[in-house]
Amino acid sequence: MEELNDDQLQDLLSNSPISSENTLNEKDTGDLLAYQNLFKALDTEPAQGLSFSFASNVRRKIQERLNRKSDRQFNIVAITIFILSSLLGYGLLLLIDQTAADMVLNMVLKFKWLLLSVTCLFFGLLLINQRLIGRDY
Repeated sequence: MEELNDDQLQDLLSNSPISSENTLNEKDTGDLLAYQNLFKALDTEPAQGLSFSFASNVRRKIQERLNRKSDRQFNIVAITIFILSSLLGYGLLLLIDQTAADMVLNMVLKFKWLLLSVTCLFFGLLLINQRLIGRDY
């Protein structure tokens, strides 16, 4: 079978049935059957259409988009509440006692980097938690 070219092999497959072929030995008959199965497989059209997981993939992507949107809205609301409550607390303290408000403002300005770091760490952990949380889609 090794000395046959493609045209001779195709003629052999199309013209003579394998079972009545007596001139081929057992190995050549097996090779001829393998070629015949290969040509049958190549003649079939490839399967077209959507994959079986298409609907679940679309649903998962839509759910991820909705989750990102709700996470973004939650983060904006959390930051807004934190800033507004800090300003409201300072404003109320300013109305009640001017010296206490000045003392708190001096303390905040003295430890501004520490307070900023703790605040950023809190919101950073909140953001990381939202990314790492395992959601069922």
